[in-house]
Amino acid sequence: MSRSAVMREAAGIALSILMVVGVSCLIYLALLFFRMEHVMLLYLVPVLVAALRWGTLPAVTAAIAGIAAAAFLFYPPIYDLRVSNPDQIVDLVLFVIVAVVTGQLGVIARKAKMRAESENLREALIGSVSHELSSPLASIVGSASVLAQSPAIRQDNQLSGLVAVIRKESERLNGDIQNLLDATKITHEGIRPKWQWVDPEDIVNGAFARKRERAVERHVVFAVADDLPLVYTDPTLVESALGQLIENALKYSPPHTPITISAEQDDGRIAIRIRDEGVGLTRDETDRIFVRFYRSPRHAGNVTGSGLGLWITRSLIAACGGTVEASSAGPQQGTTMTLKLPIKSQPGRDEGEDD
Repeated sequence: MSRSAVMREAAGIALSILMVVGVSCLIYLALLFFRMEHVMLLYLVPVLVAALRWGTLPAVTAAIAGIAAAAFLFYPPIYDLRVSNPDQIVDLVLFVIVAVVTGQLGVIARKAKMRAESENLREALIGSVSHELSSPLASIVGSASVLAQSPAIRQDNQLSGLVAVIRKESERLNGDIQNLLDATKITHEGIRPKWQWVDPEDIVNGAFARKRERAVERHVVFAVADDLPLVYTDPTLVESALGQLIENALKYSPPHTPITISAEQDDGRIAIRIRDEGVGLTRDETDRIFVRFYRSPRHAGNVTGSGLGLWITRSLIAACGGTVEASSAGPQQGTTMTLKLPIKSQPGRDEGEDD
């Protein structure tokens, strides 16, 4: 424990004792005017305040000081720590039990408040830094794209390779920054889908179009069932989520292995599946893969990422009334990501795409 933490805790203990002294003075003054049967209850106030503001040790100190003050000042024999009245002994025992419970609840509430404040600060920092980085990154990506098309650069293998690396890495970093911005927006503003009727095949094609450049050297198999019913959803959100699943399949599978994208009806829903033959998932990864900022220890050192992509994906699809699930036979056995959207009563012939 650091010196500053020790000083804060010592200050909390001192203030807890002062609060007990203050409560004792108030009780003494109150007893001059009217009779009070259970003075011990008032000593719960310092316990709760100490637990909320300073933690466990100051709360325990307040409880012990409260017991000692009540026994010494208000329970006969006065000015003696011994208590002879059985009813008052019961009061002290009950006070200890209630003080322990109250103190624990106070500590839990304090920790929850600290976590919330820490989370808010982190969100604010992420949002601020991401906004500051997004504009220069966009300029770098644009400049790299222009340089890549320059005849002088294209004729020089070394320079063209360097430009390609700059473009690839800046696009990757730009994607991570966009994920951070999306996560901040989802947390603070929520998601407001723009509902419309759309063909599932159009969603699949639109999502793949977003990742086509990354998949140019991959063998991608499409298996979209014929005559799928329309789904009532926000196609932009679903395409973004599905694009993230496709990107993950590309990222976590060897270049020579195929990726299968399928769509079919499944128990009253449209199920869109992305199957790869890559690194697969352990049971722990399957349980935690959609947790915000989670990254598997197996890949944290050799695969880039922010740990936000799948959390954003699930948030987008949940806002559209759907679900996202991950399944795998185990490590190195490939992964199947399944996105499901509900099928609703189909629109009439004269009804447009927009509701």
